[in-house]
Amino acid sequence: MPELKRLNIFEKMRGLYTDVMSVRRNTLVEIVKMIYEDKAPEYVEMIPYNVIQKDVPTYRDSVFSERAIIRERVRLGFGLDIQEFGKHSPVLFSVKEAFTEKKIIQKPIVNVIKIGCERCPTDSFMVSDLCRACMAHPCTIVCPKQCVSKDDDGAVIDQDICIRCGKCAQVCPYNAIIYRERPCAAACGVNAIKSDQYGFAEIDQDKCVSCGLCIVSCPFGAIGEKSEIVQILIALKKAASNDGPPIYAEIAPSFTGQLGDKVSPSQFISAVKMLGFAGVMEVAYGADIDVLNLAGELVELATGKKNETNPRFIGTSCCPSWAQAARNNFSEFSGSISKSSTPMVETAKKIRETIPESKIVFIGPCISKKNECFDPEVAELVDHIMTFEELNALITGRGIDMESIPESEEIKDASASGRNFPVAGGVADAIIRQAKAIIGDDREIPFAAADTLAGCMQLLKDIKHGRIKPEPLLVEGMACPFGCIGGPGTSTTLLKAKKSVKDFAGRANWQIPSDYLKKPD
Repeated sequence: MPELKRLNIFEKMRGLYTDVMSVRRNTLVEIVKMIYEDKAPEYVEMIPYNVIQKDVPTYRDSVFSERAIIRERVRLGFGLDIQEFGKHSPVLFSVKEAFTEKKIIQKPIVNVIKIGCERCPTDSFMVSDLCRACMAHPCTIVCPKQCVSKDDDGAVIDQDICIRCGKCAQVCPYNAIIYRERPCAAACGVNAIKSDQYGFAEIDQDKCVSCGLCIVSCPFGAIGEKSEIVQILIALKKAASNDGPPIYAEIAPSFTGQLGDKVSPSQFISAVKMLGFAGVMEVAYGADIDVLNLAGELVELATGKKNETNPRFIGTSCCPSWAQAARNNFSEFSGSISKSSTPMVETAKKIRETIPESKIVFIGPCISKKNECFDPEVAELVDHIMTFEELNALITGRGIDMESIPESEEIKDASASGRNFPVAGGVADAIIRQAKAIIGDDREIPFAAADTLAGCMQLLKDIKHGRIKPEPLLVEGMACPFGCIGGPGTSTTLLKAKKSVKDFAGRANWQIPSDYLKKPD
C-alpha cells in the first residue's frame, strides 16, 4: 500500500469544489443577481428555490430542510443575523434594512446554522467493524482505566470512563480503533466550539476570534459568516450612476490565483475594475509600511537597546485573529504584540490620502478582517470587507468571463517582501531582512513563527516556559494554515496559492520596503 501523507483538518477539503462550496457559491451568486437586476425585496423568497431546484432531497433527508438552511444562508449573505433555532419567519421580514450601501453587519460574524448541524460526535475513540475479536486483545490490557472490554463481536469502549489516551488504538494489530472528532472543533485553535444541551455545535463568542476556519472545515456547511456583498454592490451601482462616491479596492497579497489558475494578476485587476471599482491598490504596499515600522522596533531589541520598558519580543500584528487570541490567552504578552496598524489599514490610509472622498473595500482571504472593522479607527478608513470567495460570486453573477479579459500592464505597488506576506514565515523574513538593512550587518536575529491558532498558542506557551533557545526577539503568528493563503475566504489549493504568490513576488520592482520607501525615524 502506498504511503499517503496524513492530512490535517485544514487540508482535507481545501481547493476541492465540494457540494458545500457549490451551495455557498450559488447562494451568493443568486443574491448578486437579485441586487444587480434590481429585483424587488420580495424576490428574496425565491432564492432557496433557485439554489435547491429539485423537489426531492439531494443533500439532506428533506428538501424543506435544505431550503430552510439556504434561507439562513441568505440572511447571512445580506449581512443579517440568523434566526434563533426553532423560530420561523420569511427572510423578507428582515431583509429590507440590508438594501443600503452603509455598513450594517454586527457581531457575531461567524454563526452556526443549527438547522444544518448534524450534531457530530465530540472527541472519542471508537471500535470500527475492522475489529476481529482477536485472542490477544491487547487493547484491553493497555487501557489504564479498564474501560475496554471484549464480547463475542469484538472490543467495546465504555465512553463514560474513557480518558481518550489512545493507547488502545496504538496497540490494535488491525488498526480497528479509530479516533473521531468534530471537524469544526478540531479546526478551532482557541477551543471556542462546544456542544449545546441538544448536541448542536455552539460558538463561545467570548473565545472566538473570527478566524473562520470552522466554516471551511464543516463537511455539512453548517457554519457561515455574514457578508457585505449586498452593501458593496449597491455602493458600486450608486458610484456608477454618479449617485455616490468612487469605490476603491485594496487587494490582499494572496490575490494571485484566486480566480483560477489561468487568470493572471493583470486580468484579476481588470475584472475588479469591470465590477465598477474606480481603482485598485495592492495591500502589499501596506505590508511594506508595516515591515518598516516593525523592523524599527526590532532594531531596538537586536542592537541591545532593550530595557525594562521594552517588550519581551516583538509580536507581529498583521493577523487580527492571532493578535486577539494572543492577548486573550496570554495577557502577560499583551504588550509584546505590536500596536502597528495592519497592512489593510496602512493601504487604506494611502488611498484616503490620495482620494479623500472615496469608499474603500478590502478584498482578501480573511473573515477576521470583518471583525477588525468594528474597531472605530479602522472603520473610519475601511468601509467594507469582501473575501475572494465573495468576489468570485460577484464576478460569476455579473457574467464576466475571466479568461477573455485581455492582458494589461502588471500592477507595481509593492516590494517582494510585502508580496510574500501571505505565506507563513514571509512576515518574519521580511522584517528581519529590513532590520538587517537598517543595522547594516548580517547578524543573527532569533525569531519564531507559527501558523494555525493551535500552533500559535503552543508557541506562546513554549516561550512563556522558556523552552525556545535562544529566546526569540521576533514572533510571527498566523491564524490560518500556511499563512493567509490558507484563509477561509480563498478558493484554490494551499500549494498552488503558495507558488502563485512566490511567482508574483519575484516580479516586484523592489526587494525590501526601504528600496522605495523612506525608513521611519
